[in-house]
Amino acid sequence: MRFEVPFVPDTAYAALLAAHSDAIAAVYFRLGPDTPDGRLPGIGDASPQELAEGLANLPGVARLGLLNAAFHGPEVLAGDGLRDLVLLLEGYLAAGAITGIVYADHYLLTALSDTAPDVARELTAIPSINFRLDRYERLAAILDAVADTRFRFPDAVILDRDLNRDTKRVAALAEAARRTWPGLQVGLMANEGCLFACPFKTPHDAYIALSRLASCPAGPDMNRDIGCLRSFFRHPGRMLASPFLRPEDVGQVEGLVDFLKICGRTRPAAELAAIVRAYLDGSFAGNLAWLLDTQEILSGRLWIGNSELPEDFFERTDGCSHRCGECGYCDELAGRLVRELEPGLPRFAAG
Repeated sequence: MRFEVPFVPDTAYAALLAAHSDAIAAVYFRLGPDTPDGRLPGIGDASPQELAEGLANLPGVARLGLLNAAFHGPEVLAGDGLRDLVLLLEGYLAAGAITGIVYADHYLLTALSDTAPDVARELTAIPSINFRLDRYERLAAILDAVADTRFRFPDAVILDRDLNRDTKRVAALAEAARRTWPGLQVGLMANEGCLFACPFKTPHDAYIALSRLASCPAGPDMNRDIGCLRSFFRHPGRMLASPFLRPEDVGQVEGLVDFLKICGRTRPAAELAAIVRAYLDGSFAGNLAWLLDTQEILSGRLWIGNSELPEDFFERTDGCSHRCGECGYCDELAGRLVRELEPGLPRFAAG
């Protein structure tokens, strides 16, 4: 299996990617600290120069800049923001550091195509996972829309996260996609830790986009108080019903899809390296909550021993009906495996 992974300009992390270059399908990265994408602004985000220098050392690997905010304000679509964005993309292209973008706002894609056609022709436009490509008709409509722009046609797509443990639907959609668009690479999310069919997803993405335009109560505190984290903490079975693929489950989708996307780009480089290693090795012995995107925020309070999950966990949950009230499997499993940790400060040894 090959993997699409976050890129951060860290020496040790870059060495890990270089050592396993045959398994790296693509890297993705925030274009700069001030560019809008699908995550809240980070602390200490790398500068465009740092990113470009590191990315230039990855020849032969797709290098995808993130422009996947749910929406953008008029000042971005038709003002100085668009001009600045074009200049930034031109800089990455001049440095040989970018091959495509991941987008979620088709207004932005169209505006960039109209304003900077020469830039668009150099870049592949990859639909964001948040287009929720869960059926052929939706996939075809989104790809047709890209074809109406000057951007290069996508060479890869990631199917909706909720398909992760539904191999029959994945196989059917991937086969139909490859039949219609020969050469198209099809992927799934790996350590995806959202609620299944998350009811908070649409407004949460909107709040993140708004946070780029004005002060907005988005992020962990909001999710903790009235969102998904509260739901997970009160109903731990929902953590196991989340559509993740563990490192041990990679073989279950081998041959169905071409690559898996590993999440975690806002985490420290050492943690990101540990996550990537787990998927490269096909095993993880730690806290499952720590491994998963979104759920890692709860990993200081809840422990789920990944190696304690039954060997047939994937088979038991593949094609699940998600009628949790009737089944109870994940709730029963969580009752045995999820352990609440005492909150506290880390201990420091004497120097």
